[in-house]
Amino acid sequence: MCRLLGRAGLAALLAGGSLGLVATADFANPAQARAATKPPVQQAQPNVVVILVDDLGWPDVSSYGRSDVPTPNIDRIAKSGVAFSSGYVAASVCAVSRAGLLTGRMPASFGFTYNINDEGNEGAGLPLAEKTLAERLKPLGYRSAAIGKWHQGSARQFYPTNRGFDEFFGFLAGETVYVDPATPGIVTTPTKADANKPPFTQRRGNGVIVEGPDARSVANFDKYLTTEITDRAVDFIDRSAGKPFFAYVAYNAPHWPLQVPQAYYDRFAHIKDPVRRTYVAMIAAMDDGVGKILDTLERKGVRDDTIIVFLSDNGCPEQFGFCNPDHPWSWGKFTYLEGGIRVPFLFSWPRRLKPGGIVDTPVSSMDIVPTVLKAAQPKAPLPKGLDGQDLLASAQHPPRTPRMLIWGQEPVFAVRQGPLKLWRSQDWNQTHLYDLDNDPAERTDLSGTQAEARERLERVMEDWRAKLPKPLWPLHTTRKVVVDGRETEWVY
Repeated sequence: MCRLLGRAGLAALLAGGSLGLVATADFANPAQARAATKPPVQQAQPNVVVILVDDLGWPDVSSYGRSDVPTPNIDRIAKSGVAFSSGYVAASVCAVSRAGLLTGRMPASFGFTYNINDEGNEGAGLPLAEKTLAERLKPLGYRSAAIGKWHQGSARQFYPTNRGFDEFFGFLAGETVYVDPATPGIVTTPTKADANKPPFTQRRGNGVIVEGPDARSVANFDKYLTTEITDRAVDFIDRSAGKPFFAYVAYNAPHWPLQVPQAYYDRFAHIKDPVRRTYVAMIAAMDDGVGKILDTLERKGVRDDTIIVFLSDNGCPEQFGFCNPDHPWSWGKFTYLEGGIRVPFLFSWPRRLKPGGIVDTPVSSMDIVPTVLKAAQPKAPLPKGLDGQDLLASAQHPPRTPRMLIWGQEPVFAVRQGPLKLWRSQDWNQTHLYDLDNDPAERTDLSGTQAEARERLERVMEDWRAKLPKPLWPLHTTRKVVVDGRETEWVY
C-alpha cells in the first residue's frame, strides 16, 4: 500500500534508499548512458522539452518513492534535477490546464474557464490575445514543435502552427483511439465507463491524427500512438539540435481508452485487475518513450543545455476504475481536491541545477513560461501579466513567504498558502479548510477552529473571483461525487 512520507523519507527514496525506489542502469548511473554520446557544447540559450502526459495520478510514478508503477526513465529526469512533491496545475481538467501551461497565466483570468468538448464548443479555443510560449520564443530564434494532444481549439485560428509552433503532429480533441484494436499484438481493455463512450473502431472528428500547417490527415491507425509521438519527438530533436529548440511533447497516455501493446501488458501479470494492469502498462510504454527522448538529447550532446519539465495535465479520473486505490492523491480529476490538481512534476537543467532530490516548495505549471523566458533572455524583463515564478529559484531556495496558489472554475474554488488550503463551493454554499501537512487526505475541516485563517483565505478567493471576466463558453455540468470517501463537487 502506498503511503505519504515525510520530507526525509521522500528524499531518501529519491536517493535510492531501501524503501523501494525502482531503478535501472540508466537511472542509477546517468554518466554511463552518455558514454558514447557527442561531447556537450555549451549553448547561449537552453533547449526546452516539456513532456506533458494525460490523467496521470501523483503516485503513479516511482520518482517519489514506493509505487507499484516503475518509471525508470521518468525517474532519470528527477535524478538529474528535482522532483517537486507539491507540483500543481492550473486546473483539474485537460484543456483549461493546458491553457495555463502554454501561457503562464491563470486561464480563468482570460475567460478560459471550462473544458472544450471533443467536437469543439463553437468558437472555443485559446484566445488569440494570449501568447503561447512558442510565440514568445520565436523572436528569440527558437524553433518549436507541438507533438501529440492539442485541445486548445479546433478552429483554424487556434491551430498550433498559427499559435507560434513551426510544426505539429497530433490531434486537436481531448481524446482519441491509440490504435486500431484489430491490430495484431494490441490489448484493448474495457472499463466500467465505456458504455457511455464511442466504440474503438475509428478515429472521429478532431480525434483524427493530422500534421503540418495544412492539417493533412495521417494514415497511421495501425501504429500505436504513444510510440508515434515518441518517434516524432526524437525526429524533431535530431533535426533541431545545434540551434535552440522547444519541443512540446503532449502524450495522451495514459488517458482513456485503455489500449497497449501486448508486450507491455505482459510485464505486469502480477496485477490481477485487467483495467489497472492496462493503465500501468500504458504508463510503461510512455516511460520508454521518455527514455528515448532523453537518450536522443544525450546522443546529440545537448542534454546539459536542455530544460526538461515533466508533468501531468491533471490527476487521475476516478470514473474509469484504474486509479491507485491506496493513496489520497491518486484520483480527483474534475475536482479541487489535491488528487485533481497535484501532479507528478519533475524539473531538470543540468547546466544550471544540481540534483536536489525531493523539493516540497509548491510550484505551478504556470511557472514553466517565466522559467524558460528568463533562461532564454536573462537580462530582459519578463512580460507583464504572467502568473508564474521561476522554477530554478523554487528548486534552489525555499521562499521566505509561503506562496499563495489559487484555482477556480465557477462554482468551485480553492486557495492554498503554506499548509492551509481552503475549498469553496458557491452553489453548495460550503467552505472547508484543511491542513495539508497533518491531513493530506483533506478529511478534517478546520473552518470552525481556525476562523481567522478561513476568513483570510476567503477574502483572497473572493477578491480574485470578483476580477474574473465572464467565461468565453458555458459550463458543461457539475456533479456531486465521492472520491476516496470524501464528498466533493465535480466541475466539467
